[in-house]
Amino acid sequence: MPGRALLRLTALLLPPTVAVAALFAALAPEPYMDEPFHVPQTQRWCAGRWRDWDPKITTFPGLYFFGVAAGRLEAALLSALGCPPAQPCSTTALRSVNLLFATACLPLFYGTAQALDASRSQAQLLLMTAACFLFPLHFFFTFLYYTDVPSLFSVLAAYLAAVPHRRYRLGAALGAAAVLMRQTNAVWAAYALAAAALDRCLPAGGGSKRQKDGSGDVTSSKNGSRSSQGDSGRRGGNKAAGSSPANGGPIALLAAIPGELARCARQAWLLRRQLAADLWPLAAVVAAFAAFVVANGGIVVGDKAHHTPVRHLAQPLYCLLYCTAWLAPALWSPAALRSTARTLRSSLRSAPGLTAAALVGFTAAASAAVHIGTLAHPFLLADNRHYTFYLWRRLVNATPWSRYALLPAYLYAGWAAAAALSHRRSTWVLGLAGAAAVVLVPAHLVEFRYFTVPFYLFFLHMRTPSPAALAATVALFAAVNAATIYLFLARPFTWPDGSTARFMW
Repeated sequence: MPGRALLRLTALLLPPTVAVAALFAALAPEPYMDEPFHVPQTQRWCAGRWRDWDPKITTFPGLYFFGVAAGRLEAALLSALGCPPAQPCSTTALRSVNLLFATACLPLFYGTAQALDASRSQAQLLLMTAACFLFPLHFFFTFLYYTDVPSLFSVLAAYLAAVPHRRYRLGAALGAAAVLMRQTNAVWAAYALAAAALDRCLPAGGGSKRQKDGSGDVTSSKNGSRSSQGDSGRRGGNKAAGSSPANGGPIALLAAIPGELARCARQAWLLRRQLAADLWPLAAVVAAFAAFVVANGGIVVGDKAHHTPVRHLAQPLYCLLYCTAWLAPALWSPAALRSTARTLRSSLRSAPGLTAAALVGFTAAASAAVHIGTLAHPFLLADNRHYTFYLWRRLVNATPWSRYALLPAYLYAGWAAAAALSHRRSTWVLGLAGAAAVVLVPAHLVEFRYFTVPFYLFFLHMRTPSPAALAATVALFAAVNAATIYLFLARPFTWPDGSTARFMW
């Protein structure tokens, strides 16, 4: 039974996760990096000083409400044992919030993977769930008091409720919670609204035979019989609104965009009253945040000096390479490269003009983005505690031409990502790319945490990799986690100001 299999997976993953949390508490007990802002702020609220606010904090206080609850639960339990805590809301108690959210993510990952593709076998679902749980940027921040884990939980839960399950009020409530965790989640709330509207405007069609395309090492698993209501559809017998009617790879995906946009616009006009009546809760979340932005003069609260919007056009290229690189066993393997070459040759034969135009256009756009949109935030140049510092110095900016040498990798990553999503609606894929760009382009700092939501949406919607590729991905994630957590806990170093520094994402 799926429930028992998920319980067994949870029993396998949670004990070592709790053990790692204990190591963080023992070896790195002091607040670190962003925690010196989040922890004291929550502790002030734990003490009942609700009017106190650190002006350097730039995010909404959604995380702190859960932190206060955890801290007060800790105080109640310790007081019952006769040893009340000296400091309300200890760092360990606050970090436990993310551990609880990470645990709650396990059934969420499984349920989302299943809802988006009913044809996935149980082995594929369990491996995808394990990969989602162990994804290094998610797993690492499970052990620190950051917004990342509850933010991801809220975004995915809102999307799952609003799109595949069409529970719009619940989706709106979860979307509002996501925005309270991190302001940029308003973009993902708007994306869920658009995806829900797309689901209604382009409903499920007839069945189609699945096929393997240039996404690489992917397989079609057992036949799915359960129909989908979600925008994203399933790779089983029934095609839903998220499934592309042209199942022929990236070029077919591109060619389908104008027709789908026209059909969607016509249907949206015909269904305007019903859509307004059903989707208004989701729209209200987006409208409320838009009103806040107008009143606040931007999305940032507190310290706006270091968060001024820019035109960082290279960010989407970084994100493309990032998402596909983490899935290298499926998308960068020799089999995947050969499959891409075959698909490209097929596209050049069947649609030479469109294929050439797409390749030239993407290459030109990527070259322009690299040339005029490669930016370096002062923090990126100065903070050697982050891995991005070394990637920037030794890869992207090693020589004046290094950034251009990555163009072939960006081109392949774009093709591989499009191929992996070519069974989805073209308009859905276009919306995902647009939402990711809206989140990333204004961000000056290259921060891998900003790529987390796009990665999960891509991974959960892509053509399901084979069990072997998924198992290799899980092993890759586990190995990276072991290395990065070891470096963080066991290899601290002294920073110029005399403080203890640790390597982290």
